[in-house]
Amino acid sequence: MSIRSNIATVTADLARWGLRSVLHRNGGALPGKLALSIDPELVADLAGLLDASVVITGTNGKTTTTNLIADAVAASGAVCVCNRAGNNMETGITGTLLEANSNRRRTAGKRRVGVFECDELYTVRILPRLKPTYFVLLNLFRDQLDRYGEIDHTQDVIAQALALSPTTTLIFNADDPLCASIADRLPNPSLPFGLDGPTGGEASHIAESRFCAHCNAPLEYDYIQYGQLGSYHCPACGWRRPDLASGASNVHLTSTGYSFELKAQQDGSSQTAPLSTRYNGLYMVYNITAAWTAAWVLDALDGDSSRFQGVLDTYVPTGGRMTRWQAKGRIVATDLAKNPVGFDRQIQQVKASGGKLMAFYLNDADADGRDVSWIWDVDFECLSAPGVHAFAGGSRAHDLQVRLKYAGIDASLVNSIGDVIDTLAGEDVGEVLHAVANYTAFPPIVKELEGLGDVVTGDAKTVSIDVTAIHDDDDTQHSDKMLDLGRPLRIVHLYPDALNLYGDGGNAIILERRCRWRGIPVEVDDVHMGDVLDLSTADIVLIGGGADRDQLAVANELRHQRDELQGYVEDDGVVLAICGSYQLLGRSYYMGDEKVEGLGIIAADTVRGEGRLTGNVAVKTDIADAPFVGFENHGGRTVLDACEHPLGTSVLEGTGNNGQDGSEGCLHRNLVGTYLHGPALSKNPELADWLITRALERRGRGGNIQARELLPLAMLDDACEHAAHEAAMKLLG
Repeated sequence: MSIRSNIATVTADLARWGLRSVLHRNGGALPGKLALSIDPELVADLAGLLDASVVITGTNGKTTTTNLIADAVAASGAVCVCNRAGNNMETGITGTLLEANSNRRRTAGKRRVGVFECDELYTVRILPRLKPTYFVLLNLFRDQLDRYGEIDHTQDVIAQALALSPTTTLIFNADDPLCASIADRLPNPSLPFGLDGPTGGEASHIAESRFCAHCNAPLEYDYIQYGQLGSYHCPACGWRRPDLASGASNVHLTSTGYSFELKAQQDGSSQTAPLSTRYNGLYMVYNITAAWTAAWVLDALDGDSSRFQGVLDTYVPTGGRMTRWQAKGRIVATDLAKNPVGFDRQIQQVKASGGKLMAFYLNDADADGRDVSWIWDVDFECLSAPGVHAFAGGSRAHDLQVRLKYAGIDASLVNSIGDVIDTLAGEDVGEVLHAVANYTAFPPIVKELEGLGDVVTGDAKTVSIDVTAIHDDDDTQHSDKMLDLGRPLRIVHLYPDALNLYGDGGNAIILERRCRWRGIPVEVDDVHMGDVLDLSTADIVLIGGGADRDQLAVANELRHQRDELQGYVEDDGVVLAICGSYQLLGRSYYMGDEKVEGLGIIAADTVRGEGRLTGNVAVKTDIADAPFVGFENHGGRTVLDACEHPLGTSVLEGTGNNGQDGSEGCLHRNLVGTYLHGPALSKNPELADWLITRALERRGRGGNIQARELLPLAMLDDACEHAAHEAAMKLLG
């Protein structure tokens, strides 16, 4: 080690001693932070401590997979160097290595294996210095888009990290096309893992890119597990899911969890292990498959792969995840979910267990991501049923309450889990309370439960039911009588599977519900890639925002059907276009350094800008007395021609279309283009009703007397929406 690295190491040791001996606190990331400020290359020097190492990353499952691998390594007799506390950025990993360095004499002569959880964006700082033996890539889903950016950016960062560590073997989830496409880019040796065959019953509507990484054609699936995970192939170029080197087969959900068989082969050797876990959720099978594969190649199973069952039997989740508590006479099941796919998996677990009592908590701290639009991608609708008692808490409780309202669930606002338990005092004590919270909302719940009761040992029986059954809304606000409109109001949702990056599908839910609550017959038609676009009977057209690759595919599709869309707009057809699709309706926009031809329906161009415009925004308009509120996150700068009218004026300087002229969005006839996410209509019911009103007015001008008689629209109880709007305005200061 160099003089600089020795000084950094001593400084870290002193800091750790002071924190633990004087302040009686865990060392945390501070020793690593101090050491890196002295020697930024310290990880490279400390890497020599290890005989082998593995780094684990991915959107969901990092902590669980890391701890399972660490347990297997420790059970093998090796010294395990692991950041079990979850400090997964460079400072935390450095601190873990520094502590191992201070213990090197005590562990001399033993095999040392490093097992490190790593944040996706920090892989490019860790891998080139640590040069791990293996790198586990679990999955890639939308998560904290205001921090990570679009998934394409995360893919690029991980690919760059691996390119700078060419001897590292990539263990990747082959069922995820986003992970497989990274493996395709690189010469690194690789081991694809996944689930070998359909498991049935867990597919959901949530998906990231389902487009080919090679030619951008839509992928076709033989089966889907959930999200975009499954067996896929491209009918255009032939790209397909790689053959599995390690896979789980014969996956069965029982009353006590999952059972399955793992098989792996590499360099002529093979292993087979029948395994079972008491923890439910198909995501857990993926985590176990990844952990078992890593333990196998790390020689942590001593040639007997079935030894991993002992690891599973003794595994205890950290930090209150997947935990049951006995508090004030009631069982409380807690779990963490920090993005749409993770939350949706927990929702499906609540439904599968027949849960009736539930509390959801949502924060928007920096670690959570400021944009909470993603809650509209979670299938809360599947929980709507008679007897459900729901609560919403956290700094964005009002947003959650609105989301649950449109899912047909009446939720009460609460401050703490103790308040929830007290409120449920009159409910059957045999009913489990399910508490699900995002990243920073979760630890306070766990801390409170630690003071209220104890962890419940033993397994809780889970009832297995079909979670894919079509849900029949128990909508208490549904009008008793549907009015005669001749034909239903037709809402056309363009490419919802490709353009739904920021929960924009919630706009369709909101419009549909607000029509039904008034007794207005309505239908929502989804138009997918390859479908013929027929807007002859359309009343409202919705287009969301998407990742670059998805948006490019849609742009190519819509150019062939431009005349249909332009004719509809010029006939005063009602349109709501969000973010990327707003840009697409202009003459041109940029995707990276490439200028992309738009549809030219509005007179505008979107040019490149420095950095992204990201944050909570408000827009003064002539449509409503109060400003519209939402969240913007865009890199392009849109400039309207003088002939176009902006939707409104940004309340905050430096936001809106381009951050310069104060304009936000575009109002072209009955077309609204905007950068507002949230989704746009959730906290702005006046905008939703404006769209419905304009659609009915247009129908009335066409001779539909019934449509004219529905105006002005009947008033609705928008107390929840207005409370969420008021809370959003407070965020602006």
